[in-house]
Amino acid sequence: MPASIEAIIDRQLRRWELEHKIASAASVAKAVTESRPLAHPVITVSREHGSRGQEIAAGLAERFRYTLLDRNAIERISESTGYTQRLLEALDEHARSWIQESVDSMVRGGDFLDERDYAKGLFKTVHLIASLGGVVVVGRGASFIIGPRGGVHLRVIAPFEERARNLVRKESLTEADAEREIRTVDAGRAKFVRKLCGRAVNDPLAYDITVNESGWPLEELVDVLTLAARRKIERLRAAAAAVAA
Repeated sequence: MPASIEAIIDRQLRRWELEHKIASAASVAKAVTESRPLAHPVITVSREHGSRGQEIAAGLAERFRYTLLDRNAIERISESTGYTQRLLEALDEHARSWIQESVDSMVRGGDFLDERDYAKGLFKTVHLIASLGGVVVVGRGASFIIGPRGGVHLRVIAPFEERARNLVRKESLTEADAEREIRTVDAGRAKFVRKLCGRAVNDPLAYDITVNESGWPLEELVDVLTLAARRKIERLRAAAAAVAA
């Protein structure tokens, strides 16, 4: 039986708490800045509805031994003061301060129109998760919130007709219902990112790689993206080491 969202979140929180205790005991906890990522940078996956983006994200999580956090998990953490407090406590004081300043600056930027409390909570949650690292985040505009130097950012696309066939097969929809669902969900995701981040969800500059997954065996595609992600993670670690030196 698949683990519940709460069980997944709690397991990852305990992992972060343990890592923080170990780091504190060894006196190696460091401030987090955009140019000083952690040893396990976050991976984000944006996907067109009906593509195999979720399966690819799960494959990457398995390869990196990361926890997969989907939209529901991110929303659940954002809504819970208890979860947020545990995230904060897993970071050192300098990291907390930097995140708060970054979130305040982004919300003051004026791109959010309304729902500022929601935007602030979401931005804070995603920044906290990215600062702690070791997870694959699916959706919620995470690549825009974190920025290019804060992790590895992927977008998965596929031809419209193929995505419709996927939904017909997976969800037992009619072809017309599948096409309608794709248009509705894709439009909703685009509106969400535009409203909260002031960007187009398909902006190529928001991602390290945009991949058309059509025609690829899933395992081969995960192999290719794993290699690419590892290369960027190496560069992020090298940059962190240079700043720390």
